[in-house]
Amino acid sequence: MSKTVFELVKIKLTGDISSMITFMRGRNSKGQSFNIGTAFIIAIILIAFGFMMVFSFGLAMVIGFQMGQKGCEWLFFPMAFVSSAVFSFIGTVFSAQSYLYDAKDNELLLSMPINPSDVMLSRMIALYLLNFVYTNMLFFPVGVAHGLLFGYSPLTFVYFILSALLIPMLVTSMSSFFGYLFGKLAKLIPNKNLMTVTLGFLTIAFLSYITLNFGGIMETLMNDIDKVGDWTQHHLHILYWYGLATNRLCSIKLGGLNVAFIGIIPIIVITAAAVLLAALFLSRHFTSIVTRKTAMKKKKYVRKPLKRTNIQLALIKKEVGYFFSLPSYVMNAGMSTIMALLLGVGILMRGSVIVEWLPRMFPDASTNLIGLAVGSSLALSCTLNDVTAPTISLEGKTIWILKSTPLNPMKVFFAKALLAPIVSLPGVCFTALASALTLKLKAADIMFIIFIPILACLFSGFLGVCVNLKLPRFDWTNEITVIKQSLSVIFTLLLSMFLTAIPFTLAIVPSAYLEDFSSVWAYGICIVYFFALVLLELFFLSTDGKKIWEEL
Repeated sequence: MSKTVFELVKIKLTGDISSMITFMRGRNSKGQSFNIGTAFIIAIILIAFGFMMVFSFGLAMVIGFQMGQKGCEWLFFPMAFVSSAVFSFIGTVFSAQSYLYDAKDNELLLSMPINPSDVMLSRMIALYLLNFVYTNMLFFPVGVAHGLLFGYSPLTFVYFILSALLIPMLVTSMSSFFGYLFGKLAKLIPNKNLMTVTLGFLTIAFLSYITLNFGGIMETLMNDIDKVGDWTQHHLHILYWYGLATNRLCSIKLGGLNVAFIGIIPIIVITAAAVLLAALFLSRHFTSIVTRKTAMKKKKYVRKPLKRTNIQLALIKKEVGYFFSLPSYVMNAGMSTIMALLLGVGILMRGSVIVEWLPRMFPDASTNLIGLAVGSSLALSCTLNDVTAPTISLEGKTIWILKSTPLNPMKVFFAKALLAPIVSLPGVCFTALASALTLKLKAADIMFIIFIPILACLFSGFLGVCVNLKLPRFDWTNEITVIKQSLSVIFTLLLSMFLTAIPFTLAIVPSAYLEDFSSVWAYGICIVYFFALVLLELFFLSTDGKKIWEEL
């Protein structure tokens, strides 16, 4: 690797780490000290990584033990190889386009006396390092589990380290190619944002399906692990040879010599060929891909009479339009709408089970718990829509435009807060309709299922605005920074979950165990509680909120 490539990678990594740390410290922090918010975010990141690795380790121990029972220990590392590669590919394939082809400093670097192949190679190395992190979140704990279950020989340990390096290489070459294909496909589709959101939601739907059916998949895998081994042995010869090479208990004799170790050679050859092909392709087309400007069809101006509209309505349209113009905003902040829709689908498919079993579980309930349970579940899922938590930060350096207009700040706050119930409305209406058709609810129950989630979303929307006023961030370079990684989003989600769970706990528990606790009391607790919270939020916005807005 040339010195230029090394320096480009160093600049990329140090820049990303520095911007992340600066972002987490807060706008008023000084020096190199970390504040409470920084420590909080780092702790959450470490907990998430730790949970993922512990989960992978536990899963590997269970599956590995079953493999040992059925005599197919050789399948352990091939399965870990494929699982890690798929996990890493899904996690980074959508990042490849921005890492390689859409980086904002590509044209600047290419205008300098730097070889384009060096720029391209530095981008691939940065993508490789990202894949390395994703891969070894699964592969490293799996390797530890293998050592505890089957032991390690020196050669097996070397193959484990080699595999940990090879998998991200293979995934990087695949991500580079598919990132190019996604870019080409996006140019053929008029609405690029729609394609991005659709692909993202399809991926999430696939992962959700795997998650929901995880127990059944695991049970099938455990029962038929020997059949999986037989199928791999007869159809995926390369993985079979790789499994023999990485298992110290397996051997293939040739003239009295164990030559099972050569089974890893095909994996090395395939990985090297994939990396070489990706590098050759990018070296030939990198400059043209990065600098190519697609011709856009000019729209013919049609003269229309100007219409006067309400200021509040115009602000709401601005917020809704901005939300749907950013695929990353939709996929990261609006996922709870999908959760609400899935709840409705579940009710349509298994509503009879709820009607049959809930009264049996709580025979002494004083009221019909079905409407209360569905309404509370729907409200909890919808309040996880953190669409308003980054809205003020997303104004960025153009916030002066809003502040310079003779607008009452409350109109701006209302427009941003109403984005939450607007985004959640499709999921609420669908689930309410599914409940009315399937669960045989009374009119009061149906009204509760519709009204309470919307009221809870209104509370969550104003909460996001309040928190973002206290924790704004305007010096971002990419919207995803404030949408996904800001303190405002994290605090809003945690507070929203905690405060939303309180009234439903106070309503459901007495309804289930106290005979004299009527549905009027249960519904009343939830309504009064959320009304009180919304009034408190409005009071804060109309007093301290206005002052903070003027000082931004």
